[in-house]
Amino acid sequence: MKIQSVRIKNFRALKDVTIPFDSVTTFIGPNGAGKSTVLHALDWFFNGKPGSLTEKDCSFGEANEDIEVQVTFADLTEKDREALGRYTPEGAATFTAWKRLSSDGTDVLSANAKGFPEFNAIKTANGVAAKRELYTNLRTSRPELELPTATTGTAIEQAMTTWEASHTELLVDAPESLQTNFFGFNSGGKMSGLFDFVLVTADLRASEESIDGKSSIIGRILERSVDRASADEEIAKIVEESRTQQQKVYDEKFKAQLDVMTTQLNAVVASYSPGRAVTVSPAEVELKAPKTTFEVAVLDGTTETAVERQGHGFQRTILISALQLLAQSGSASADGVICLAIEEPELFQHPIQAQAFAKVLRSLVEDPDKCIQVTYATHSPYFLEARHFDQVRRLTRSSGETPTVAIHFASVDDVKTRLHQIVNADVVERQLDGIVSDQLAVALFAHRAFLVEGTTESSVFNGIGDKMSLGALEAAGISIVPVGGKTSIPLVHAILSALGIPVYALFDADRACAARAKAKGKQQNKIDEELAKNARENRTTLKYFGIAEADFPEAVVGDTVAIFEDHLESFLIANWPEWLAACSEIEVATGIRLSKNQLAYRTATLKSAGAVPEMLQQILAKVEGK
Repeated sequence: MKIQSVRIKNFRALKDVTIPFDSVTTFIGPNGAGKSTVLHALDWFFNGKPGSLTEKDCSFGEANEDIEVQVTFADLTEKDREALGRYTPEGAATFTAWKRLSSDGTDVLSANAKGFPEFNAIKTANGVAAKRELYTNLRTSRPELELPTATTGTAIEQAMTTWEASHTELLVDAPESLQTNFFGFNSGGKMSGLFDFVLVTADLRASEESIDGKSSIIGRILERSVDRASADEEIAKIVEESRTQQQKVYDEKFKAQLDVMTTQLNAVVASYSPGRAVTVSPAEVELKAPKTTFEVAVLDGTTETAVERQGHGFQRTILISALQLLAQSGSASADGVICLAIEEPELFQHPIQAQAFAKVLRSLVEDPDKCIQVTYATHSPYFLEARHFDQVRRLTRSSGETPTVAIHFASVDDVKTRLHQIVNADVVERQLDGIVSDQLAVALFAHRAFLVEGTTESSVFNGIGDKMSLGALEAAGISIVPVGGKTSIPLVHAILSALGIPVYALFDADRACAARAKAKGKQQNKIDEELAKNARENRTTLKYFGIAEADFPEAVVGDTVAIFEDHLESFLIANWPEWLAACSEIEVATGIRLSKNQLAYRTATLKSAGAVPEMLQQILAKVEGK
């Protein structure tokens, strides 16, 4: 089984959110949006002990409301169904459990804490006949429910359970008389061995996680990788032999002395209490066989040191390595699913290490021999694969006294639907595997995105931002994204906007493309092909933005997109001669030709005298949401 979706209510910043999960689920968003809160809510659901949460964990002090975490599982195996019994009847594709902390301080994990209200009377009816009559009446009066035929008590119960499992969005709190406590994941109950949730928090706990204990990462690795049973049996035998030998020594050394003492003592006792006697003998030796335990230390050269004496980077490396080993352990598939949950996996990692770790996690998930699910909250593009944008969950938080958290996500099918009759479905797949994938990762972390065709535009507009203040656009969370040509703009725009990122776009109409081609000495048939290609791409891009189609549109600064009649460089030459002069000065000073040199273009733009052309100012204002 794997997590399919999670609903969290009244837990810290999360008032009420529902989140779909995937094989890899990546949480991104600004600090304070609730990324880590999702992971901690799940950790409480799976591993939380009674009393671990208080009223301070309620959203905005709503202590009169219950904290509730609902987890729906899919991909149920026969082992899962056997363990869960009636909670996963035949036909049920999912299984849902709720954990709730009531306002009175009690917390309960239950598989039937909620139910369909119209089933309540059926569930509480006395006798099969009464259940059958009520069930039949409900099927007749509510045909839209599509309840199956059922005549026996068992069949009716199974039918209702199956229906509820498939319609969790329609369930409400069940009467207490119908609720049963469902044994927890960490209690040796029904879920034990089916699903193991492992959280590595952002605060360093390498020393704790390297202790041989039931809840530590190292302890879990040892439990899955090392058979202690035979060693524990041998140690138990040794301890028992030692106990027997000690008892023999006691008898040999003390029995005679104690017999004399007993005789003397009883002579006195008899004078005070006739008919009574005492005995003094060697006490039974009590020895308990210790369980085998292991410890982790660090060899720094030839010196052995404790884990906590190492630097943060190496401590994090130990945790990551242990996490990887846990997932790769031989019994990873035999003992149920392992869900690795990591806060900021990039912490204290060199970029190459972070990149490698991201690939390892992906490979573990994609290995059919492993039962691994991964989720993490990150600020690093290394852990965000644009090709898998559908596994990204972007969290945003509104302002105000009681801010709300929104979850943004998009499936590949959603994006293909947005691009219907704009970009062919197979082209979408190819673009995701190409340049788009390279550029999209950083943009997904932006507060606002500005899509341009190439590096010329990104350099110039960043330079204009620098004229206001160095790095002004970056500081404002604006990402200028060169997508590699106007044909990629619709796809990138569709993905980013689906994920709730405000997006503005700019493209070139390339009106002078024929003149440039002719100047380069191209044949007329090639010129005609280039004209047709640009006209076709212009029409497609205009169609995506809902603008009247034209082969070569006029220059415009719209609400969602801006268009140059030709391209940016020709615009600058015509409207900002000081920019061209600044480029020439840099070329003379450096002895190099600046053509499309990103750094040089940005520097030239910063140094350019004169006013920034009005159209460029208007475009930046739109990008900033003004």
